[in-house]
Amino acid sequence: MITTTFPLRRWIKRATELQGSNHGHPITQAYLATSLRIAISLADQISDAEELLSAVGLSSGLESLPPPFPVACVDWADCVTVGLKLSSDDSELLRSLPVDGDLFRTSCSEEEVQPEDFEKLLKLIVEDATEGERERDREDEKISRANADDTSGSFFSVDWAQLSSDSSNNISNNANDHAGTINERLQRIYSLGLVLYELFSGGDLPPPDLLVVHNASEGSLSAMRSFSLSLNVSDEINIWGSSNNDNFSCDGLDNEFDMDYVSRSKRQYFPPGQSISSSSQSICNVSVDHLRVKGVPTPLCDLIHNMIDCINGDFMGNDSYCQMSEVTSDLQLMLSKPSVYLHDLDVNRISVTGLELDEATFVRDEELASLQSAYQRSVMGSSELAIVTGVSGTGKSTLATKFGDFVMENGGLFLSGKFDQIKYVKPYSAVASAFNTYCEVLARETASEGAVLVASNLKTALGSDLYYLIQMIPSLGRILQEHSNDYIPPGHDCVNAQERLHYLFCQFVEVISRCSGAPMTLFMDDVQWADSASISIISQLLKTSRSMKDSEGFFFLGCCRDDEMSSHHLFWKMIDNVRSFGFKTTLVKLECMDIRTVNTFLSTLLHLPPRLVRSLSNIVHHKTKGNPLFVSRLLISLNREGLLRLSLTRHRWEWDEEKIQSRKLSDDVATFFVDSINKLPADVKTALSALSCFGASTDSEVIRALETNPELTLIEPLNVAVSEGLVYKLDGIYHFCHDKIQQAAYSMIEHVRCFHHMMYGLSLMHLSLENADAGLLFTAVTQMNLGGPSAVQEKQQYSAIANYNLIAGKKAMEMSDFSLAFAFFDHGISFLRKHHWQYEYDLSLDLFNLAAKCALTIKNLTSLTMICYQILRNARNPDDMLNASFISMSALTYSKVSEAVHYGFTVLRQLNIDIPGCISQENTTRLIFQTKSQLDDISDETILNYQTMSDFKKVMAMKFLAELGSPLQQVNPDLQPYVTITMVRLTIEHGLSPTSSVGFAYFGEMVGVFGDFRAAYRFTKLAKSLLDKTQSNEVAGRVICITTEVLSYVQPQQTAIEYRLQGERIALAAGDVHWACLNKLLYTCSLPWSGAKLSVAKKAFIDAGRVSNFSRYS
Repeated sequence: MITTTFPLRRWIKRATELQGSNHGHPITQAYLATSLRIAISLADQISDAEELLSAVGLSSGLESLPPPFPVACVDWADCVTVGLKLSSDDSELLRSLPVDGDLFRTSCSEEEVQPEDFEKLLKLIVEDATEGERERDREDEKISRANADDTSGSFFSVDWAQLSSDSSNNISNNANDHAGTINERLQRIYSLGLVLYELFSGGDLPPPDLLVVHNASEGSLSAMRSFSLSLNVSDEINIWGSSNNDNFSCDGLDNEFDMDYVSRSKRQYFPPGQSISSSSQSICNVSVDHLRVKGVPTPLCDLIHNMIDCINGDFMGNDSYCQMSEVTSDLQLMLSKPSVYLHDLDVNRISVTGLELDEATFVRDEELASLQSAYQRSVMGSSELAIVTGVSGTGKSTLATKFGDFVMENGGLFLSGKFDQIKYVKPYSAVASAFNTYCEVLARETASEGAVLVASNLKTALGSDLYYLIQMIPSLGRILQEHSNDYIPPGHDCVNAQERLHYLFCQFVEVISRCSGAPMTLFMDDVQWADSASISIISQLLKTSRSMKDSEGFFFLGCCRDDEMSSHHLFWKMIDNVRSFGFKTTLVKLECMDIRTVNTFLSTLLHLPPRLVRSLSNIVHHKTKGNPLFVSRLLISLNREGLLRLSLTRHRWEWDEEKIQSRKLSDDVATFFVDSINKLPADVKTALSALSCFGASTDSEVIRALETNPELTLIEPLNVAVSEGLVYKLDGIYHFCHDKIQQAAYSMIEHVRCFHHMMYGLSLMHLSLENADAGLLFTAVTQMNLGGPSAVQEKQQYSAIANYNLIAGKKAMEMSDFSLAFAFFDHGISFLRKHHWQYEYDLSLDLFNLAAKCALTIKNLTSLTMICYQILRNARNPDDMLNASFISMSALTYSKVSEAVHYGFTVLRQLNIDIPGCISQENTTRLIFQTKSQLDDISDETILNYQTMSDFKKVMAMKFLAELGSPLQQVNPDLQPYVTITMVRLTIEHGLSPTSSVGFAYFGEMVGVFGDFRAAYRFTKLAKSLLDKTQSNEVAGRVICITTEVLSYVQPQQTAIEYRLQGERIALAAGDVHWACLNKLLYTCSLPWSGAKLSVAKKAFIDAGRVSNFSRYS
C-alpha cells in the first residue's frame, strides 16, 4: 500500500471532479460518506488534543508549547491534509494526480515520518489516542466504495485527516488560552464549522456573512484580514464592539435572524466565571441554505449551522455546541446510523401519520443476545429453555418478537401463542393457536413438497387418532385435505384422554420438525395466566424433545409478569420439574428503562442527537418511571395534543417543554389508559368495554353476532378505537394493543360487568347452537359463567345455562381437555337451584357423573370425593351409583390399593358377584381346567359372534373385575385367576363387553403356565380378535402385552416382539402410559434374544427412556 497525503482543498477539487458533483451539481453519497469520515477525524483530533492539553498542560511544563491546531478564526482549510491509502497497482489514479511536490507526497509507510520536535511528538500522541476511531473509519470505507464508480473508488479511500499547525503565523503562543477557555473552545468549533461548510458544499467558500473575527491580537487580526482578502470578503462584514462597550446594535442582522432565538442563553453550560463576554464577541448571521441547495441532508446542515452559531457567544441558539466532543459524537451518529441521524425526515408522510413508534427501538441488545446464545446452545444439542420476566409494559413481547426474527433468519421455525386472563375460552387455545397458525401457512401450500410430506408422515404415524388433533388444530385438516369426521375411530374411549393427547401432540411436533429439517421454537406469552393442561403439554414437549427421532431440536421461550405470580405458580413448578430432567434455564429480567435508555430511545425515535433530546428525556422519565409502554403512550398523546410536533419549516421534531412539564399524569399506566379512554366518545367507550369482556383478542364474527342486538353498535366505534391506536385488527381478529388497555377498558364496567357477560353469552348461545360452532359455544358459555348465577334475570335460565355447560363440557372432553371440561361441569353445577336433585335429577346426575370422571383424570381427588359423595347420597337407584363407585375405586388405586380391592369386592357383591376372601391352589387349578373344558366345546367363531352385553350391571361388573386385575396382583395374587375366570364365564353367559378381551388374555397366560401352549395360543389369539372386534382402545395395551408373552413361545421371537411395539403405540394413543412403558421395556429386553445387533438394542433403550418420560410426569 502507498500512503498519499493531500491538502484538503485539492482533495475536494479532485473528488468533486471524479464524482461529477462540481459546477453546482448535488454531492454524491460516496462523497458525503467520505466527507463525514474526514469531519469526524478532524473533530476527534481537536477534542482529544483539548482534553490532553487541559489535563497535562500546566502540570507537565507544557505551558509554552503551542497546541496541535491553528488559532481560531483563521483559514483552517489550508491547514488540513487528508491521507489516502492506495494500492501500488492503481497506476491510472496515480497518473492523474498532480506531480508538484508541494501538493502531495507519497511514502511507503507512515512510520517513516519521525517527529523532529516535541510538537510533532504531541501530535503523534493525539493520533494514537484516536487510532481506534480510525480503525472503525476504515471499515466504513467499504460502504463508500460501493457507492463510488470503479475509476474513483480509490480516491475515496481516505484513511485519516489531520489539522496541522505548520504555519507559525497561525499559531498562538498561549497554550492555556487555546486549550482551556470556553471562548477559545467555541471559536474553534466555529472555525471547524467553516471548514465543514466548504467540505460538504464541494469546495464552495462560506458566504461573507459567516465570517467574523473577535478582538484578538494584532497578528491574528492581520491573519484574518488576509483570510478575508483571499475569499474576496467585502467591507460589509459586521464586526462589533470594543472591550469596554456593552451596548450592541442589531443593524447588521439579516431579516431572517430570530432575535428571540439567539437571545436564549446557554449560560447553564458554563462554569462560574467563564461565561463569554458579549463585549468581546462579534455576532454573525447563520445561514446554510446554500448547503441544502447542494443536496446536503438537513440534519448535517443543522449541525454546521450550530457550529458556526457558536461564534455568537451568549446570543447563540439552544442547539449550538459547547464542546468539540459533542460535534464528534453527532458526526459519528450520522455516519454509523445514517437512516436515523443523517437522512431527511419524510415530512409528507409524518404530517399525515403523526408520530410512529417503531417497536424495534425498545429491544434490549444485551437481553436479546442472551436469548440468542441460549437458542444456539439448544440447537447444538444442549437441553435449554428461556424465560423473560418483568412487570407489565417493559417490552417482553417486543423482545420475543425480535428474537423470533432472529430464529427465522437462521432457518428455524418460530411458533407463538398467548395466554389470556379470561380463561376457558377454548381447549388448549393458547398452545393450539401457535400450531394452528403454522398449519395455516403450510395449508396455503398444500401442493408443495413440504405440505405433502407432513401429511403423509402424520397419516402414517397417527392414523385415525388424527381426529383428536384436528379437533384442537383445525388447520391441520386443511393440510390433510380431509375433515375430522373422516378420522372418528369406532371406539374412542381411552384410559386417560389427557395423556393420549400429550402423546399425539409430541408425535405431531416430531413429524413437523423432522419434515421441515429445522429446529422449532415455541414462544408462549403471558404464562402467568396459563392453565394446568397447557402447562402439562409444554412440559411433555420439553421432556420428549431430546429423544425425538431425526428432530433438529425444540426450544421453549416463555414471557411472564413475575410480579403477578407466586412461587407456587404452576409454571414455576413445571420449570423445577424439567430442571430435574437436566434442562438449563436462561432467565432474562427486564426492568424499566433508566434515564440514559430513555434518552437513546427518544433520540432514535425523533431522529435527533441525544444531546438535543436530553431535557425532554428527563421530563418523560420522571413522569413514566421509564416504563416503555407508558413512555410510548405518553409520546403519542403529546403528539396528538400538539405538544410534540413536526416543524414543517425546520424539518425536524420540536416540543414545548414547559407545557409537557406541567401536564398532569396518572401514577400508573393502567390509570393513564382509563383517562385516555374516558376522553373518547360514549359509543367508543361502550365498544371497548364490550370487547374487553372477551379478553385480549376477539374474532370479528363474535362482534358481528353481538351486533344482532339492536342496542349494540360495535364495528364502527371499534374502527375509531383502531385509529386511536388502542386496538388493531389482523386477519379478522380485533386485538388490544396491550393487555393494560384491555384491563383499563374492563375496569370501567366493574360494577355491572357480570350483567354484560350474561347478556353477551345469551346472545351468542343461540347462534352457536344454530351453526353447531364449537368455538362459539365455548365463548358463549364462558361469558355466561363469568356473569355467574347472580346475573340471571329469569328463573328458567338457571337450568338452561346448566345444560349449556353440560353440552360444552362434553365437547371439551371430546377434545381431550378434561381441565376445561371439569370447569364447565363445575359451573353447570353452580347454576343448579335448591332441590335440584328432586326437580332436575337427570341433569344433576349427568353433571356430577361427568365432573367426577374429569376430576379423576386430572387427579383432583379432593373434588372427586365431594362429588361422588353427592351422587351416592342422592342417587335414586343402585344403578345410578355404579359410575361414581367405579370412579371412587379407581381413585383409591393411586395410593390405597388394599382399600380399592375391598371397595371393589363390596360393589361386586351388590351386583351378585361374590369373590371369596381366599382360595386354595387346588381349587384354582380345578376351576382353570373346568373353564378350559367348557371353552373346548365352543368354537372361536361362535364366541366372536356373541351379542354385545346389554345388561348394564354385568357391563359394570366386567369393568370392576378388569380394574381389579393389577391391584390384586399386589395385594392378593392368589385371587387374580378367580377374577379372570369370572370374566370369561360372564362373557360366555351374557355376551361380549369392552373388557372381555382382558379376561381371555389372562386366561391364555394361565393355561400356558400349565404347559398347554396350543390352548394358550388359541386363547391369546381369541383375545386379540375380540380386541379388534370391540375396538376397546382403553385395554389394548394391556391385552397386547399379555398375549405377546404367549406368542413368543409359539412364533419366532423376531415376529412376536414386533407386537410389543404395536402395543406401545396403541397404549400411548389411549393415554395408558403404564402398559406403554411395560410393552417398550419387554421389547427392549427381548431384542438380544431375537438376534438383533447391539447398536439396535442400544437405540431401543434410548427410545424406552423417551417413553418413560410420559410415565414419570404422569
